[in-house]
Amino acid sequence: MTSTYLPMLPTLTASIPYTANWLYEVKYDGYRTFLNWDGNTITLTSRNGHNFNKKFQLLHHSLIKLFKETNISYCILDGEVCVLKNKYFANFEALHTGQEDNLSFMAFDLIELNNDTFLSTPLINRKTYLQKIIKKIPSNNSIYYVASYTHADSLWNLITSNKGEGMVCKKADSIYSPGKRTKYWLKVKNWKIATVFLHAYDQTNGYLHTAVKRSGDIYPVANFTHGLRSEERTALFEVMKRNKVYQKAGLTYVDPGIVIQLKYLDLYKEKLRHPRFHQFCFDRSLEDCTWDNIQSLWEM
Repeated sequence: MTSTYLPMLPTLTASIPYTANWLYEVKYDGYRTFLNWDGNTITLTSRNGHNFNKKFQLLHHSLIKLFKETNISYCILDGEVCVLKNKYFANFEALHTGQEDNLSFMAFDLIELNNDTFLSTPLINRKTYLQKIIKKIPSNNSIYYVASYTHADSLWNLITSNKGEGMVCKKADSIYSPGKRTKYWLKVKNWKIATVFLHAYDQTNGYLHTAVKRSGDIYPVANFTHGLRSEERTALFEVMKRNKVYQKAGLTYVDPGIVIQLKYLDLYKEKLRHPRFHQFCFDRSLEDCTWDNIQSLWEM
């Protein structure tokens, strides 16, 4: 049985496809991982072929025990290792802060079963076989089946209300194409919005530094470069040059008067993760740019 595959990758899109033959799944924020069960032991492999057995040692041992006890047939599964906070939200920061006892493998695809390879099998059939495998395993926190939905809006509402990362939309008849980024799979991100002010800029790399007020102090919260059109970037640099206060360590600092909104996925180490420009906020003031406002979004 093949031991290593490259993952099939979704293409980022701004909107959910609603035409016929699409299935919709929760997108979990973690480590893309292949699970290879040979009947005796399990090998967990990263998307780049690195062995994850030691990295996720407790999960690895738990999965072996479950697969042995239920006599699961030889198989290779595709999925995501993550720290599941609820059915629709995986906590990326928790994955990197030593919460190894809370790890789960979210199984969303089947590559091989017994001596059969399922690369050319339509997704909807692969999901059926995969669900049967996971159903054999007693209820546990180590492995879950990632269900497909036929109605996008109801799932999207659950994802957004639970602060999930986003959704993966997949053609029901799509085959599995290892190592290819395909438009038969699309990912839609659930962007969150933060109101911040521009704090500094770095002309050496083009990054803009933003901040908010936190306990009365200026608190740097995100550095970004993506999302700005070229004319917006040029105009913004000119404004910041005219409002510069001082220079230090290659950065030019400005008076905190330009308020913008950033899109981001979640918080990591009390910073915005994957920030990108959303819009200027000429009707907002510095009073809107607070850490408390950002934190309030994540209160569950």
